[in-house]
Amino acid sequence: MRTCRWEKTIAVALTGLIGLAGCGDAKTPWDRRVDEGDRLMQQGRFKDAKDIYDAALKEAETFGEDDPRLPRALTRLAALHDAQGDYAQAEPLLRRAVRLNEHILGDLDPQLAIDLSNLAALHHAQRDFEQAASLFERALRIREQALGDEHPDVAADLTNLAGALAAQQHYDRAEAHLTRALAVTEHHAGVDDPELVERLNHLALLYHAQKDYERAVPPLQRAVAINERALGAESPGLNGSLNNLASVRMAQGAYDRAETLLTRVVRIHEKAFGPENPRLVPGLTRLAELYRVRGQFEKAEPLLVRALNINEEKFGPKDAKVAGVANNLGLLHMLQKRYADAEPLFARALAIHENTLGTDHPTVARTLNNYAALLRKTGREKEAKTLDARIAAIRRE
Repeated sequence: MRTCRWEKTIAVALTGLIGLAGCGDAKTPWDRRVDEGDRLMQQGRFKDAKDIYDAALKEAETFGEDDPRLPRALTRLAALHDAQGDYAQAEPLLRRAVRLNEHILGDLDPQLAIDLSNLAALHHAQRDFEQAASLFERALRIREQALGDEHPDVAADLTNLAGALAAQQHYDRAEAHLTRALAVTEHHAGVDDPELVERLNHLALLYHAQKDYERAVPPLQRAVAINERALGAESPGLNGSLNNLASVRMAQGAYDRAETLLTRVVRIHEKAFGPENPRLVPGLTRLAELYRVRGQFEKAEPLLVRALNINEEKFGPKDAKVAGVANNLGLLHMLQKRYADAEPLFARALAIHENTLGTDHPTVARTLNNYAALLRKTGREKEAKTLDARIAAIRRE
């Protein structure tokens, strides 16, 4: 959805850093300090949280390398860097936490599996999928031996490993792990529990990535049915599965079915959150995309205008969320040959992206590419070539 062609990215088992639980004993001043850092981080106050985590790590160093508070402090600080996309700072902290817990806990402790999964997630975020898969697999083996093959945590490890394998297009291996994760979850939760919904979506997304759309439909239909029974037919909890099912229907060319699903998503969000809530925006833009694909530009335009107005009102005119919708509306106007309407939208999206992401970010390159296409449509080849040079410079970095 952030590309110039309005593509959807199908991701399987995206993983984030897992925070460590505090000990069960009465909390020390050090524990309370770390808890305060956690609170600040959850509020997005990263600088304040970093100051606290740095102090906690400095104090933990004095406890010695046999004290579990040291790897805990390292993991907290790594999670903060990860949340800011600073993987180079996070990785050595996590590697050290792994080494320390190998020494403190031994090679088969479930806590070590969490550390390994954290490190694997970091490699996954950097698209080092081979290393991520290796670490996820080690985490899986530890938990299987420590907790048993049918433990719920094993299902999470299987899903993580499948995500790293799918990213390398090892689809058969990924499918085997996802199928097993589903079976493990069914074993401990039952066949109608909402906990199955995430597993079913992962399996469907894997089939979608392989363009095996017929196999993708049943798990998504089952996921929707489970949530309807558990949450009701108008719960926002249905919308993830409904959106994924609509994506499959679009890929099949079943546009009427996709329209029904996406319209339902918008209606659910409107009823639950109100007509001006930003949670409506993804549904509005997906429905607009469907109409764009069908050539029904007159239906797509008011949806994108509405989405743009909602984001402007909620986040302000210079927010990155405004830029994404402005870009899509500009693309729609290009298809309508309304170049004079498209140009200020591209210019605005570009200015916002440069301000929020920096002038050499890949998203800036994509927006420049759209703008250059517009310039060529309007006979301004020289200006387009200037933007081409910027695009090439960004992509070389």
